[in-house]
Amino acid sequence: MANVYVGGKSKKRGKTWLIFIIIIVAVAAFFGFMFYKYKNLTSSPVITSDKITYTISYNDDLYYVRILNNNRKIMILKVENGTTFPGPYITLTSNNLEKATTDFLKLFELNSNFNYHFYLNDALANELTNKLSGSSMQGIDGLFNSLKTNKISFWKVFSYKSYVKTVKEYDRNTNLDEEGFVALIKGFSQYAITNYDKLTIPTLLNQPIIVNIGAQSIERKYANPDAFLRIKEILE
Repeated sequence: MANVYVGGKSKKRGKTWLIFIIIIVAVAAFFGFMFYKYKNLTSSPVITSDKITYTISYNDDLYYVRILNNNRKIMILKVENGTTFPGPYITLTSNNLEKATTDFLKLFELNSNFNYHFYLNDALANELTNKLSGSSMQGIDGLFNSLKTNKISFWKVFSYKSYVKTVKEYDRNTNLDEEGFVALIKGFSQYAITNYDKLTIPTLLNQPIIVNIGAQSIERKYANPDAFLRIKEILE
């Protein structure tokens, strides 16, 4: 009479179920972590704050991006690097972007919950634009446009850190972080934008004024006072 063995098959079946359960638990844990990270990002103090200011140095200009979450607005001011504002005699310069941010807020009598700053060149702008949207637009306008066409996505939750890493490869002194970058995407993709073409402060003259102090000569570019006062009334 033949002997029948079933123990081996039972063990194999048990191992299969164990592997299947481990895979299900691992997948659930991974998506749980994704959801946790997504919720932390989208509900962070930066994203939910009233006002965020970004100072961007690009070519020979400074761009101040104001995200106003309560009013669902973005306002972008452009001013030539090294412009001096008569009256308070504050000069906005790219030498120190943290100071340029503080001086800007003081000059326009604004407050801000979080401030970020970074230096931007064409190589960085184009790399970020390509990663965000694959657009062929270049420079700072290409970057702004790619931010407009993006949305905060659950499926991109692990990508945002790589964008910040790219910025830091070009500017080691930037204080931009994941929350700040996500806030940029949220603002540009969801809010009404007043672009810098409507908020550019021109200089008073086409050429710098030479100021002689003793034996030293200093070039000064003075802001147009009428444009300054007009934009000061608009800016929030």
